[in-house]
Amino acid sequence: MISSALRSLTTTAVELAKRVNDNGDHTVAAALLTKGGATVTGVNAFHFLGGPCAEITALANHAAAYQGDPVIAVAAAYGPTADVLPPCGKCRQVLFDLDPSIACIVRTANGHAAVPVRELLPYAYSWRAVEAGAQRIYMWEGYEQLVRSGAKRQTIRIDDPFRVGPAELVFEKESGEVTTIPAIVTDVRTVERSALTELDARRDGFDELADLHTALDRHYPGLAHNDTVDLVTFEVD
Repeated sequence: MISSALRSLTTTAVELAKRVNDNGDHTVAAALLTKGGATVTGVNAFHFLGGPCAEITALANHAAAYQGDPVIAVAAAYGPTADVLPPCGKCRQVLFDLDPSIACIVRTANGHAAVPVRELLPYAYSWRAVEAGAQRIYMWEGYEQLVRSGAKRQTIRIDDPFRVGPAELVFEKESGEVTTIPAIVTDVRTVERSALTELDARRDGFDELADLHTALDRHYPGLAHNDTVDLVTFEVD
């Protein structure tokens, strides 16, 4: 179920798609909702050399008339059937680059739903992250208090490379809450699992090396003693 504002936006896209449909060059329409409540529309322009999708045309119209009023939602529809369409791959990336939180109207098994574009494109290239040099280190929620107290100053990673520099420690909890702690990665060292020491265990928040190995077996089933691991040392910023 979607809100009345998004339902109205979807209806606008569907009605426009039906009206402009010529079963050829113009078969898709899109409608954008801005934060200020304005609706901006656009239609596709097919050409064998390539032509803009309806969402792109709508974004161009938005830039011309409502540049200071950010887009918060988009709906697109296919004229011949009046069905709601999810954004194509190219449009998903364009919308993600504009704002990853833009809501996209999609058809699910339970009807229309509003899904943030970041969820439609979970492994998108993010220029924001690249320019910021951001590193997100995901951790089990049970480690949060150890990190905050300073008892845990290291994390061991397999196939999850990090580098010295700014980072965010991210704790995604079973409750759905997400907690982020700013940090600095101060050192990254690669060793075989068999070379881990009691000191490594203490830096990782464990009393003994045996406890660290138990945790590794839980987090990384099948990890052999001669497999390499990365020891990522950090300081909470």
